[in-house]
Amino acid sequence: MKVIKTMRPHERGAKRFVERYGNRLCAVRYRQSDCGTKVFTTVEVIVDERQRTPQGMSLNVVHAQRLQQPVALKVRYEETEIRQAIKHLGGKWSRQLQAWITTRDKAIVLGLAHRIEEGLAERCTDIDTSIEF
Repeated sequence: MKVIKTMRPHERGAKRFVERYGNRLCAVRYRQSDCGTKVFTTVEVIVDERQRTPQGMSLNVVHAQRLQQPVALKVRYEETEIRQAIKHLGGKWSRQLQAWITTRDKAIVLGLAHRIEEGLAERCTDIDTSIEF
């Protein structure tokens, strides 16, 4: 397919896509099929965002640091075994967040990575998350 036209989000023909994709929109492209009988509209959107690895630091170090970050886990009151397992590995209950606070690596070891509430642990003020769990 051949690109016929590319528009940036601020350009006139891209306005309806800005309404749909917001600030994640990077570009709108019109493409022509190889036989030239059809025109396709494609959009380029941001699907993931993360901090850039500092120069000179390996990805392994960055990954190890991420595993030590505090995370919040949502666990229902009836799930006694899960609560006890988190507590056994040093997890702390946050009354403010109504969630368990532990490190990412411990949540993964317990098989609870799917219960991590991203960004919630950063809002925790009733537990000192700077100390090691």
